[in-house]
Amino acid sequence: MHNQDRCTDAELVEAACNGDVESFRCLYDRHYRLAIGIALSRLRDRHLAEDVAQEAFAIACRKLHTLSRANRFPEWFGTICRRTASKMSSRQVHIEPLQEQSITDSSCDTDISKNEYVRDAMEKLPLSARELLTLHYFSGLSHKEIALVLGISSQAVHGRLQRARKMLIVHLPNELKKGISND
Repeated sequence: MHNQDRCTDAELVEAACNGDVESFRCLYDRHYRLAIGIALSRLRDRHLAEDVAQEAFAIACRKLHTLSRANRFPEWFGTICRRTASKMSSRQVHIEPLQEQSITDSSCDTDISKNEYVRDAMEKLPLSARELLTLHYFSGLSHKEIALVLGISSQAVHGRLQRARKMLIVHLPNELKKGISND
């Protein structure tokens, strides 16, 4: 298959099902941020999220032929990521991660405490809101990309993001609230 970057997911799925390894590699490159974002919203550990992404892609590769509507790949793959992350989470022994700290720069202390406040506030959100915020702000997915994964319109993503930000703001200290916009 030529010029995979211009191909739709459906075309790539079809080619991958016919043995084109490069097509699956393109699907991988296209949807890796999605996999990390979903896993990170559930596990809150970057390394475990990367493990989940790898496992989810392995499952998708083995089961790609079972996808009846190739144009629904992002939504189908998102479900695989969620299930894989849930399984990983249920097997995980909870170990408190080491806090990242700066040894010499005291200005970093402020950034660390802001990150801790945001992390704590995210923990208090419903999983769906946490996933949405993680996909958009930490994985950098656009409204359109998130819409494909969730099977909803871009306008619905925009509305849900606004509601998720409002929920997040409730759990943040006043000095951090002004930095959250409701674009």
